[in-house]
Amino acid sequence: MLLLANAYQRYRQLVERMQQGAVTVSAEGRVLYANQRFAEMLGVPLSQLYTAPLDSFVAVGDRARLSSFLLISARESRLEMGLRRRDGTTIPVLFSHASLADGYTTLLITDLRPLQWPDLTVEALDSIRASVEKLNQNSGLDPKARDSLGSIGEQISGLARMIDEMIDVQGQQPDG
Repeated sequence: MLLLANAYQRYRQLVERMQQGAVTVSAEGRVLYANQRFAEMLGVPLSQLYTAPLDSFVAVGDRARLSSFLLISARESRLEMGLRRRDGTTIPVLFSHASLADGYTTLLITDLRPLQWPDLTVEALDSIRASVEKLNQNSGLDPKARDSLGSIGEQISGLARMIDEMIDVQGQQPDG
């Protein structure tokens, strides 16, 4: 019995420390267990999750999709949707069906925002670069200011290349 208790304790520590949200729901879709990361994604205290309906944390239009996913999905099934935070914002997540036992479903929830950040960063750099180029076209611009804008433009281009290279390297990584 002690061995089983130790294994459970190690499993629970792993789930509490992982970067994904984890949630176990009843057959009725009520939260029975959630880890701290899932609470952070929602912006709510962990204690407010217990017994709450899981579908109350997704957009109203996505509730039927979530319900179907919980009813008919098999292990390894995935569903992308928006998770509604307490502040009213929605974040893109991936629900992954991890297990089904005794009528309880365990899901892993992956925050998809970090996957979008490199693209958003490149877009922001492109916008800044366009503004710098527009400023540089001003004929009354002081030569020192023009040189400074040229340096800024080169630095922006360098950052954009670095981000593109990081995206390329990440794209070459084997799925693990």
